[in-house]
Amino acid sequence: MKKQLLLPALFLLAACAAPKVAVNPRADFSGVKRVAVLAFNGPKGELAADLMTQSLLVHGADVIERQRLDAVMREQSLSTSGSFDPATAKQLGKLLGVDALFVGTVAESTPQTSYIVNRSERPLTTTITQVGGGTVYSEGSVLGMPNSQLLSTTANVSLLSRMVDVQTGSIMWSASMTYEGFDIPSAMTGITDAFIRSLSPIWPGLYKPK
Repeated sequence: MKKQLLLPALFLLAACAAPKVAVNPRADFSGVKRVAVLAFNGPKGELAADLMTQSLLVHGADVIERQRLDAVMREQSLSTSGSFDPATAKQLGKLLGVDALFVGTVAESTPQTSYIVNRSERPLTTTITQVGGGTVYSEGSVLGMPNSQLLSTTANVSLLSRMVDVQTGSIMWSASMTYEGFDIPSAMTGITDAFIRSLSPIWPGLYKPK
């Protein structure tokens, strides 16, 4: 029963979440026809980049296959770091035929964790590992273990991303967001989808929401 009550509340909080966004007023988004997504810095950076690519595709962007991007960077001995210089961005733009690059950082990535709470009547004691991090919800009793309960925390992820003009090296758009999900991929997807939705009103290369 607790799980049924807590999960809708969690979904409601997640639905209300929105990224913090900054847009360069001098950026010309109409000139961006094709983009590439570099691996994000930090833990699970490859996963974050793959999910960012997926979110871009879902919203109608023309995105270079990440395996091709990685191959070109290896051939040219280019850094995979999101802090590369404007010359590197311009070189990648020419090699890949893209107008902008997405780079980013995984600032936090805390996986879902489960805990078993045991209660004993003689003597009256409760044993539990301290729970920290995300929202806690109940998954009910543990089979074969009377007077016990399984508790879980949600996964917590913080992402930062930037859209870089390959011609000038200027940042066109920047966003950051923290999100909770039942696992790291779902939390990251919630963030990357929100990122791309924030670009939809200003980037003609995306489908407009109906």
